[in-house]
Amino acid sequence: MDNEDRIADLLPFAHRQPKPRVKGLNYVRGPSVLGGVLEDAVASYAPHIDILKLSGHQISFATEASVRRAIDACRAADVRVSVGNPPIDAALSAGRPCLEAVLAKLSAWNVDLVELSVIARALDEDDLAAAIAIASDRGIEVMLEVGVDFAHTRSADHELFLKRRARLAAAGLAAGARYVLIESEGLTENRDGQLHRWEAVDEIVANLDPASVIFEGDDQDVMSRVLDIYGPKAGVMVDYTRIEILEAARRGFGPSQFLWGKVATVAGAE
Repeated sequence: MDNEDRIADLLPFAHRQPKPRVKGLNYVRGPSVLGGVLEDAVASYAPHIDILKLSGHQISFATEASVRRAIDACRAADVRVSVGNPPIDAALSAGRPCLEAVLAKLSAWNVDLVELSVIARALDEDDLAAAIAIASDRGIEVMLEVGVDFAHTRSADHELFLKRRARLAAAGLAAGARYVLIESEGLTENRDGQLHRWEAVDEIVANLDPASVIFEGDDQDVMSRVLDIYGPKAGVMVDYTRIEILEAARRGFGPSQFLWGKVATVAGAE
C-alpha cells in the first residue's frame, strides 16, 4: 500500500487514485536485464506500477532463480507480474500440451498474467476461448494483444480488418480475458511519417469496457492523446523509463503542452 508523501501530492493537479486500482492502470515494461536494475525500479516506483511486464526472452533464458527473485520483488511491492511473448506464441503453435506445460510453469512461478496475441497468431474464437480457459484454470489471467501489425510488419489502410479485430477483442473479454492490450505497431508506432491511425484505434475499442483496455503509449504525444480522448483513468502501457512522464500526464502536469491543466477528476477525489 502507498502511504508515502510526495511533492506531487501537494501540487494543485488532478487527483490520482492510489493502488489498488481498477482504472488508470500503468502497465510497465520492465528493464531488459533482471537483477538490481529491475529491483531498484520497482522499489522506487511501486506506487505507480500496477502491472510489470517481464519479457518472454527474460523468462525463457534467464536463470529460474533470477526470474523468481524478480517476481518476488514485484509481489512484495504490490505489483502484479505479466509475461510477454514469444513463449505463449510458440506454445500456441506447438499445441495444447505445450501451452499447458508453459502455463503450469508460469503458475508455479506466481505469474499473474500472460499476453496472448491475436496479431502474432491466427486464432478462431473457439481456440481463443480454449486458450483463455487453460490459463484461467491455472490461476493466470490473460491480456489479449490486439492490433493491426507486430514486429515491424506493414499493413496498408485497406488491410486493417478493423471489424474483425474488434470482434476478437470482444470475444476474448467475453471468454474471460482480463484486459485487451492495443498494440501500437502500425497504429501510432513505426508509421514512417504518416499520420497516426486514431480512427482505427477507436473502431477497435469503441464498444469495449474502458476499464478492460490498455493502450501502448511510450511516445509522449501518443500517451497524452490517449489520456485526452479516453480520460486520465485510461490504462496505458509504457517502458519503465517513462513512468514519471505517464504519472505527470495523468495529473495534467505535462508532458505534452496540450494536456497541461486540462485533466480533471472528481470521483474519488474527496
